[in-house]
Amino acid sequence: MLSLRLLCLIGCCSLIQVANATVIYSWVDEKGVKHYSQQPPTDVNSDKLYSEDIEPAQVGYLPVLANSSSTANTNNPSDAAKNAAAIKANDAEQAASICESAKHSLNVLNTYQRLHRKDPTTGEAVQVTEEDRLAQIETNEERVKLFCQ
Repeated sequence: MLSLRLLCLIGCCSLIQVANATVIYSWVDEKGVKHYSQQPPTDVNSDKLYSEDIEPAQVGYLPVLANSSSTANTNNPSDAAKNAAAIKANDAEQAASICESAKHSLNVLNTYQRLHRKDPTTGEAVQVTEEDRLAQIETNEERVKLFCQ
């Protein structure tokens, strides 16, 4: 009975795969298209990337924005409304894209309390302050009003 349990344990352990870093090869072909593969190309020089070095996208990541207090003072609502109307009239696809982006950002800002963004000088992730988060919520609500109606 003990040997049967030991055999089952060894069998289960042999089926478990250990998470190893995957090597990913990248190269550019003669047409300028970049390719990625787990198999090394035979006739082309390629760069090796390791999957453990590739950073996954952060949930709730916000791009670096200009200080909202300085931009809010330079644009009054009538200028913003005029600019939004001009964008809607000239490029409906861009207006729809701005609308979807603002809705997504607003959803992230309202869902997550502890958000991070990259510092432009150091490249490190910095936590967004509550003041900045609330200012960005206000900015994106305004964008939704201007572009989603």
